[in-house]
Amino acid sequence: MNITEALSQIPNKEQAQLIAHSIVNEPQQMQALWEFSISEHKHSWRGSWIMDKIYELNPELIRIYLPQIIEMIPDLKNESKLRQFLKLISLEPLPQDISGLFINRCFDLLLNRSTAPAVSVHAMQILYNFSLIEPDIQNELQTILHELMEESSAGFKCRAKKILKKMKT
Repeated sequence: MNITEALSQIPNKEQAQLIAHSIVNEPQQMQALWEFSISEHKHSWRGSWIMDKIYELNPELIRIYLPQIIEMIPDLKNESKLRQFLKLISLEPLPQDISGLFINRCFDLLLNRSTAPAVSVHAMQILYNFSLIEPDIQNELQTILHELMEESSAGFKCRAKKILKKMKT
């Protein structure tokens, strides 16, 4: 399968699922998908979308890319890629040596009112996951979440309430 051709077309959810299944069945295609995902191709965000679908089927195929994804996040501008990559990171335990730049970017995304709700929610989850490694940030995170909940989307409020509840137990 030619990844660039497959993802240059406008795949719907069913097509995306078929592409993900194809890559899971032919894992040697994973490197080509990764290279497409981080390229400057105008549809490269679709690669990160497919990576999310692959994670649902076989997380091991994606886990090896997480350190590189974490390294990219501080400078990543594409919101679609950011949403998918942060989601993937939020599903896994954070490495003990996580970069301060990465954590700062998550705080910036959480605090920036113009950040898309899905991106904020994933950044929030990552910061909660980080607070399990560094409990010193829990008070700050709780304060921020309480402040942001007043003017946030329903999805944001729901996740914030779950995280705040976990931090109290």
